[in-house]
Amino acid sequence: MKYRTGRRFPRNKLLESRVVYYPAAGADFHPLEIFGGAGSAHCFVMADYWFTLQQVADVLSNAHVAGFVLDSLVRLPLEEVFNPNWTRHFDQDLTEEETRQHFLKANNTEGFALFAVFNNGSRRLALLYLGYEAVEAYDRLFCQGRSHKPPYGILVQNHGMGGDWNQMANPDSYVAQLADEFGRPRWLIGEDGRENWRDYEPVSDITYGGECPRRLFFNSNLA
Repeated sequence: MKYRTGRRFPRNKLLESRVVYYPAAGADFHPLEIFGGAGSAHCFVMADYWFTLQQVADVLSNAHVAGFVLDSLVRLPLEEVFNPNWTRHFDQDLTEEETRQHFLKANNTEGFALFAVFNNGSRRLALLYLGYEAVEAYDRLFCQGRSHKPPYGILVQNHGMGGDWNQMANPDSYVAQLADEFGRPRWLIGEDGRENWRDYEPVSDITYGGECPRRLFFNSNLA
């Protein structure tokens, strides 16, 4: 995916690609290592509201992922990443909304977007990092309009240290419900031996990322 600084960000072109989404990603580049290293996907979206803009910029500037190093990094206006005319497809009770707003206020009240390109000399990987709430980001990117398209892959896990107002790996989580309604990813990276989304079957040996054992799962409904 090509992008020239100063031009409007090609959001639709990104979403038409094989995109791998990682909600509550932190500084974990495991999806890039698995899909980018294999050459099966070249566009990635990571979302987390726990980090500041400067923290994410520092992490990306020093990242070495599966032989790829940073080639360019630019901040994008959120209005170029998200369509301002969108419909919300998930409901929250008051307690959940209060929890969500607590974390937003404690960290990134305004939100931000950074677009990074990594290069290994022969191939490039595109990464859109969103300092934004991950469930709403999924809804706004993958569940809007007639031409919505689910991500090619997703990484979900329930973080034990808190910070997730909605447990991503829970098969009834808001992200899972959105995927059930608007299209499920073909691939899922989940923790080995833990709860993951329904109808995903393990197809790989154990791989390590984010300090926990994981496996690659395939959507069995597509078999």
